[in-house]
Order: sequence, then C-alpha cells, then structure tokens
Amino acid sequence: MFQAKDIMTSPVISIDPEKSVFYAAEYMRKNQLGGLPVIENGNLVGIITSRDIRLSHPNRLVADAMTKRVFSCAPSDTVWDVAMVMDKHRVERLPVVKNSTVIGIITKTQIQKKMGQMYDPLTDIYNSAYIYQVATRLLTEGHEICVILFDVNNFGKINKKFGHVYGDSCLKEISKVLHEYTDDECDFICRYGGDEFVVVTLNKISAAKQLAAKIIDKIAFHTSKVGVPVTVSAGICGGHRKYARDYNNQYKVIENLINKASLASTQAKTLNKKYIIY
Repeated sequence: MFQAKDIMTSPVISIDPEKSVFYAAEYMRKNQLGGLPVIENGNLVGIITSRDIRLSHPNRLVADAMTKRVFSCAPSDTVWDVAMVMDKHRVERLPVVKNSTVIGIITKTQIQKKMGQMYDPLTDIYNSAYIYQVATRLLTEGHEICVILFDVNNFGKINKKFGHVYGDSCLKEISKVLHEYTDDECDFICRYGGDEFVVVTLNKISAAKQLAAKIIDKIAFHTSKVGVPVTVSAGICGGHRKYARDYNNQYKVIENLINKASLASTQAKTLNKKYIIY
C-alpha cells in the first residue's frame, strides 16, 4: 500500500518569510523547484509557487507574496487520498506534515507517476494496488465493505485452445461489463491479477449477491460476442460489520477479505455454482 511517506521528497527545501521574492525565485531556479514551503519558527505558514513569483514584484517579501492557505497531508495518507486533495483544491504540491512539522513534500507529477503504476493498460481499469488504497480509505472512514472476487473458469485452457489474443479480448470484455454494471458511487473495480477481478462495494451482502449474479450472466453474454462464451465464478466476503475497524489493521483486514473471497470463488468453481459466500 503506497502512502505519502513512501513517495515524498525529503528533506524539504524551504524558505523564510522575510526573504525577498527575488531571492525565492533564484533559490527555486537553482534547485529546480516549482514551489517552496514557507517556514517560520518551525511552523508552516505558507507556500510560495512559481505563479506567486510571476505575480509579485521581486523586491516584495515572501511573506507578502506567498499563498497563505496551505493544504497538507499526513505521512500515512494513501496516494489516492493525496490525489483527491490535489484535485479538489487544484494544487500542484502538498507539504507532508507530522506533529506540526513539515517532513516532506509531494508534487502532482509524483502522484501521477505512482497512480500510473496502479493502472492496467490491457483492461483499462486499475490494478490491485488501487483496490488496497481505496479499501483502506473506506475502512478508515468507518464504512463496511464487501469484496466480490471474479475468477475466469478454465482460462488457461481457453488461452491454449484459442490463443492469448482471444484470451486478452475476453479480459477486455469482462472489464467493460464491470464498468457498465457497477455504480461509481459505491463500487470500486480492479483487475486483481491474471484472470481475477475484484469489486469492493459499499453494498450489503444481499445487494452484493445480486450484483455478482448479474455480472456473471452479463460476462457470459458479452464474451460470446467475441467468440466462445466465457464463464466466471465468484466469491463474496464481508458486508456484515457495523462499526469502524482498528486502523492499524486495515491492510490485514483487506488482505483477509480478498483471500476469503478467493477461497469462496474456488469453491464455487468446484461445486459448479455461480458464487459462494464465505
């Protein structure tokens, strides 16, 4: 799970508010930076960006030219959380603050690079790293989640009989089905690995069962359009608890839910059922 502390630049190059804008501009040029946290007596009091410098006279003080409303993040915030803060407030960089002290800084470029690593280009959806990020945020906010893991039946045989190009086409169709029949407001999808797909949903177990059944039927229908219909089995786990879990155990909680859903999908295959609830 990627957190702010994993990608931030540290130690932080900062500037005193009593320095001139000209000094700040030269300092940023020398260090090839687009912005500087402004620190006074150990406290973050603002940030001066290249835009602030362009709009200010070189003789002005940094204290007068800087952006005083500064958004920041905690070292434990997920990359997904940081990206949302940046998008919401339209900022290019965020100081990372711990115990009122700036310990690092994250730029939008760093976030975009890391987010790119959570993307699966074949299926045009996110990968497993993303689902851990979003599930962590949901659990931290006190939501109960339900995990549905879809596993393609006999995918190895399909690749051997029809070729990997056809197999890839099937995976793309499955991704399209997940996009079409899930709700962006409460369902979060990813290609978990190989021929496995995961949906993390805020729906209760009863609604998750209905969603799984619908997706299984739609996958068989849509893949028939590109050749031989492909079937999937699903495992479902979660959707019962009614209170926030211990934050320190979030990653293990998610691992456990996904693992149980995987075991349930394997059992569904063995019993020739559409889905099994763990």
